Amino acid sequence: MKKLISTATTSLALLFAFNAQADTIELRAATLSPPGDVWGLAGERFAEAVKERTNGEVVINMSYSGALGTAAETIEGLAFGTTNIVIQEVTQLDGYDPLAGLGTYPYLIRDYEHFNQIMHETEVGQEFHDELESRTGFKLIGSGFRGPREMAANEEINTPEDLKGMKVRVPSYQIARDTWSMLGANPVPMSSSEVYTSLQQGIIDAAENPLEAHIRSKYYEAVPYIIMTDHVNAYYTFLFDANYFDGLPEDVQQILIEEGDKAMEWGSEQIVSKIDGYIEMLTEQGAEFIYPDKEAFQEKLKPLIDEYPQDMQNWIERFQSAGQ
Repeated sequence: MKKLISTATTSLALLFAFNAQADTIELRAATLSPPGDVWGLAGERFAEAVKERTNGEVVINMSYSGALGTAAETIEGLAFGTTNIVIQEVTQLDGYDPLAGLGTYPYLIRDYEHFNQIMHETEVGQEFHDELESRTGFKLIGSGFRGPREMAANEEINTPEDLKGMKVRVPSYQIARDTWSMLGANPVPMSSSEVYTSLQQGIIDAAENPLEAHIRSKYYEAVPYIIMTDHVNAYYTFLFDANYFDGLPEDVQQILIEEGDKAMEWGSEQIVSKIDGYIEMLTEQGAEFIYPDKEAFQEKLKPLIDEYPQDMQNWIERFQSAGQ
């Protein structure tokens, strides 16, 4: 479903961004991350660099902890100017086009090295972003590695067979539901705000997220095990309404692209440098780490590609072969 934006809506977005001082462009940036989190800090670095390079003529005002709404609400707000920038995973666009769901396709991005090959050393990442812009009407700038998604579970899991019948919380993305169904679990779409209580009360048996989210949401208080499946390496990006972005002065566009790329690269480096510390911190909190048979998970998921149309299969193969 391609996003349709009227001329009037685009004009409204521009009016929000250009304040009464004709020489100043003010942009509202939204993130679900709290102040001090890596991705909130990445947004701050972006804002500071853009302000400096434009001599204060472009000001990015950060909003944290979902103060401007949920991920879906802030993305929708890009068309109306209630937000101008959203820091979010690319997969959040899957409601606009299914191709965006590849951001959570299992074992698509193998590790940080492979992520850099896709996003920085080949043209695959930029061409993927360009294709998403064409299909959805959103401009994607930069790519920030979140680290692998791991499971928090109420029992040990060593092979896919151990998942049979388990209720696993998943994001609302179709590919996430398909993944856990193929692995034999019962996927339960649920808001992230409900996960802790649902784990604690046994409404679900497991959830999956990057380790920084395990710490932020204190999953270790609700269930004892962390299963290191490394099944998804998702990434963040800066989202803009493409029509609005194209209406900005060309020199401002170039600065936003350059500094957005740098800020997301900085965020990636921060996450990678912290993963060992996350493991140590979670161990100190009493979490027990289980290292399952990842090859068995990968083998079980091989037929998943056949569930999707040929154009998505082509992109999956391009991602998987990048750098080879």
